[in-house]
Amino acid sequence: MKTSMFGARTKRQFNSSHMAVSTLVLSAVLGLSACGGSGPETVTPVPPAVESPVAGTESYTALKADGTMWVNQNEQKVSLRGINIGNWLSMELWMFDNGDNPLGENIPDQCSLEETLTERFGEAEKDRLIKLHRDSWFTEADWDVIAEAGFNVVRVPFPYSLIENDDAPMTLKDDAWEYLDWAVAEAKKREIYVVLDLHGAVGGQGVEQHTGCEGQNELWSNDSYQERTKWLWGEIAKHYQGEATVAGYGLLNEPWGTDSATLRDFSVELYDAIRAHDEEHVVILAGHNADGISAYGDPMDYGMENVAFEPHFYPGLFGWGEIGYNVHRDWLTCGENGDSGVCDWANRARKVYTPMLVGEMQPWNGLGEMGGEITRATFDTYNDLNWAGTAWSYKVATASGGLGNGTWGYVTNNGDQLITKAQTWGCAGWESTFANACDVPASSTTPYEGEGTKTMYLVIKTGGFNGVDVVYDSIQLNKDSDGTNIIVNGEFGSGAESSWTEVSLWGDPRNYEFGYSAGEFAGSDSGEALRVTSPAGSHALIYQAVEVEGGESYTLSGKFTDLGSSDTWAEIYLVPDMPQEWVDVTGRAIPSVNVNSSSIEEIEEYFSFFAIDEMDYVVNHWVKKSLTSEEPATIFTNIPGKASNLVLDVSDSNVALSWDSAEGEVVGYKVYRSLAPRSGFEEIATVEANRYNDDTVSADTTYYYYVAAFNDTDEGYASEIMASGETFYTVPTKIEAESYSAAHPGVQTESAGDEGGGFNIGSFESGYWVDYDINVPSAGSYVMDFRLASQVGSVQFEVIVADQVLTTVTVPNTGGWQSYQTLSFDVELPEGRSTLRLRSVDNQWNLNWFEIKNP
Repeated sequence: MKTSMFGARTKRQFNSSHMAVSTLVLSAVLGLSACGGSGPETVTPVPPAVESPVAGTESYTALKADGTMWVNQNEQKVSLRGINIGNWLSMELWMFDNGDNPLGENIPDQCSLEETLTERFGEAEKDRLIKLHRDSWFTEADWDVIAEAGFNVVRVPFPYSLIENDDAPMTLKDDAWEYLDWAVAEAKKREIYVVLDLHGAVGGQGVEQHTGCEGQNELWSNDSYQERTKWLWGEIAKHYQGEATVAGYGLLNEPWGTDSATLRDFSVELYDAIRAHDEEHVVILAGHNADGISAYGDPMDYGMENVAFEPHFYPGLFGWGEIGYNVHRDWLTCGENGDSGVCDWANRARKVYTPMLVGEMQPWNGLGEMGGEITRATFDTYNDLNWAGTAWSYKVATASGGLGNGTWGYVTNNGDQLITKAQTWGCAGWESTFANACDVPASSTTPYEGEGTKTMYLVIKTGGFNGVDVVYDSIQLNKDSDGTNIIVNGEFGSGAESSWTEVSLWGDPRNYEFGYSAGEFAGSDSGEALRVTSPAGSHALIYQAVEVEGGESYTLSGKFTDLGSSDTWAEIYLVPDMPQEWVDVTGRAIPSVNVNSSSIEEIEEYFSFFAIDEMDYVVNHWVKKSLTSEEPATIFTNIPGKASNLVLDVSDSNVALSWDSAEGEVVGYKVYRSLAPRSGFEEIATVEANRYNDDTVSADTTYYYYVAAFNDTDEGYASEIMASGETFYTVPTKIEAESYSAAHPGVQTESAGDEGGGFNIGSFESGYWVDYDINVPSAGSYVMDFRLASQVGSVQFEVIVADQVLTTVTVPNTGGWQSYQTLSFDVELPEGRSTLRLRSVDNQWNLNWFEIKNP
C-alpha cells in the first residue's frame, strides 16, 4: 500500500458563499478585454480562499477539486496546461501518416491490427511488435520535449487490455502496470501531472475507431463488460492510491454510444468502484452527450465529491466552423454578444460548482505562426476560467512530413521534401519561376533540424505519358541567413552534366541537353539551360548531393517551362536518401508498410522508425515560442468594433460597397465575398477607407458580401451580410446545405466527404433549425431529395413551410458521418415566396444538399 501524499480531504460545504464564489468563472471571462457586447450581468465575487500563482510557479503537490478550481495541497490554484499522448498505448492508426489505411486495407483500428498480426505471426510475435511500437513511439526523450514546452500535465489514453487479461477476465496481466508506472515515474521526475484516461473500455463505449475496435459499442448492453470496467477502475484506484503525480482518473473517453442518463448512472457506479479504494484522487466525469455536463446536475446530488467534468472542444474542426482566426476569436471571447463560447460553458460549470478538464482540443492545426498565439491564448483563457486543458496530440506523423501550416502533432516528422512542382493537367504550357509554380510554389524550407550538417540530395524529376519537353534554368538553393547558394551548375551550361547524376525510373530513353539555347522565358534571357525531352512515356531524374546545416532554412529559386508536351510533370525535391535506379522519389518522409503482406522485418522497421532519437523530427516552434514566453498572447486583446450599415450599389458589371466606420482601433477593413449566403466567404480586398468597388462581377450572379474592421492584432466581427441580387431560390432547384438564409447558432458547416466535395452542415441537436428562402411559381405537389448522412441513424427532422409540417424525414444509419444517401419525399408547397425550415427532432445527422423537383 502506498503512503498517502494527500492532505486531509475537506468535505464541500453548502452555504451562502457557495454560489458567490462560483461566480468567479463568469467574472473571469467577462474581465477579458476582448469580450464583445454587453454580455451577462457581472456579479461581484467573494474573494477566493486560495492563492493564484502565475502559471508554472505553483508547488508540485497532489491535486484536488475546490469549487471550480484545481488546487494543490498548499491551497494554491494550479493552472494545468498539457498534452495527450495519442497513438501510444491506445493506437489511432491515422496518426501514423495522417491519412487513410496507413497500415493496409481493412485495418482501421487497433483491434484489427492486432488480429492481423496474430493471424500472420502468432500471439507472442504480435505482443512483441506492439511492444516495439510502444517503446519507439514514446520514449524518455519525448518527456524532455514535453517539459521544455512548459506543459505540466499529460493525459495518457490507454485501453482496458493494457491492464486486464482478456483470456482471464477480471485478472491483471503480468505486465499490467509497466507502461503506466513508467509514465508516472518519468512525469514525476519533471514535476508533470498525469491524467489516466480510459480511452477504450471492454466492448467499446461507442462506435468510433478510437475506442480500439471500430463499430462495437457493446459496453452499454453487456452487464459483464460493465462489471469488468468497474473492476478495472477499482484495480487502478488500488494501485495509484496516494500517488500525487496522478492528477485524476478519466472514467471514459467520449462515450457517445449511450444516452445521457445511462452515462450518468454508470459514471456513479464507476465513481463508487474507485472510492472503495481511493478517496483522494479527482474522478473525471465524461461530458460527452447531447446534454453535456448538464446531464449530471450537481455531482454532490449523487454523492460524488472531488470530481471534475471533461468536455472536448475543437473550434474549427468536426463541423465546428472553419479553421481560422474567427472561430477561435468567437470561442475564446464569448462571441459577438458576450454570452456564448467559453462564457456559456463557464456558466454551466458555475451552476454545478465543479472544475473542468478540456481533455482534448486542437488550437494550432492549420494556422501556422498564428497557431502559436492562439494556443497560448487558449491555455491562458482556460486557466483564467480555472479550467485545465490537454491538447490532442503530442506526436502525429504525416506522409510528406514537415509542419506546413501546423499539423495535429506538436511533434512531427521532418519533411517538406517536394519543394516545387508544375504539371500539364493544371497548367499546360506553363512558363514560370519556381516561386510562381502552378501546382506547388517554392517557399522557404528547413530541411534538417538536427546538429551539424547533413548530406541531402536535390532531385529534378521529369516525366510524361505521351512525350516530354521541359526546360529548367537558373536553379539555386540559397541559405536564407546569408544567401549562400549550395547548388553547383544550376545554370546548366555546356559541361554542367558533370555535377548531376541521372537515374532511370521507367519508360523510353530521354535526352538531357545541358547546353540548350533557351533564349528568354519566365521574364529573363536564360542563355544556356537544361532541356529534358522524350518521344514517348518516360520518367527519370537527375540529382546532386548538397550539404545543409542544422536549423537553417533554404529557399529554392529558378524557373521552368513546358514546350508543348502533354500529360507531363516537372518536380524538384530535397530528400535525405540518395536516389536509386527504378525507385521513384515521391517526397514521402516516412516508410510505408502493409501489415497484410509486409515481412515481419519490414513491420519492425516501420514501428521502430518513429522513435524521436531516430526519426528526423520537428517541433511546432510557433507553439513552443508562445507557450514559453513570459508575455501573454496579444491576439484577441484589441478587437475593433463592428462595421455597420453596409450598402451595395449594383450595376451590370460593378458592385460598389460602402459602410459606416467601426469603433475602436481600426487600421482598415477587409472585404469578403461568397456565392452562398452564409458560408464560403473569401477575402477579396483590404482597404483603408470605408468603401470598395468590386468590378470583377457578372451581371447574372448574386454575390454576398460582408466587411470587417481590423488592426495590428485583431479583426472585428462581420458586418451584416448583404446580397447583390435575388436571394430566393426558384423551384425547381437544387440548394446546397450551406446556402441557408438563417440558422440556429449551434448549426455548423464543415467540408463534405461526398461526391463533388463542397460543404455540409451538421451539429444538429433537438430543436436546432436551418432556413432557406424559396420561390414557388405554382402551388402543388413536388418531390424533395435530401442528401443525408448519420453514423447513429433513426434520427429525424421536420420540413416546415408557413408553420406547417410538410413531412418528417427519418435519417438512417448511412455508415458514417460522411457516407451519404439520397432520400426522397413527396411534399405540397404553397405558391409564392416563403421560408422553408428544416427543424431537428433528434441530433447527430448531416445534410449536404437537397433538391426540389417536379413530380
